[in-house]
Amino acid sequence: MRSRKMAVLALAVILSAMGLEAHAKGKAKGELTGVVNINEAGVAQLMMLPGIGQKRAEAVREYAQAHPFKGVEELKAIKGIGEKGFAKLKPFVTVSGPTSARLEKGAVSQSTAPKPAQSPSQAVLQ
Repeated sequence: MRSRKMAVLALAVILSAMGLEAHAKGKAKGELTGVVNINEAGVAQLMMLPGIGQKRAEAVREYAQAHPFKGVEELKAIKGIGEKGFAKLKPFVTVSGPTSARLEKGAVSQSTAPKPAQSPSQAVLQ
């Protein structure tokens, strides 16, 4: 009975760790500002875009080198970029001009920003 409990506990710990790892990988890269020129951007710049990992960034780069994008809608020709993915990308991509995209790591909106800690004396005064 005791070994069965230990096995269940070990399995729970392993599954929990796997869940935490998956959650960490799924977290946003940060808040993206600016645009990425998909005709000129390198793989690292393309990977800043939402939903774009190494493989898709390489596919976008190869496509742009073979025949430059005439419009951002052509991104849907890349395997793995459908209507939903394109909708997330559209505000951040362009086919002309410089790449101005920046990732603001740790950016938190004002509505979700944590409140500063209060000492007990400050809490009483309010």
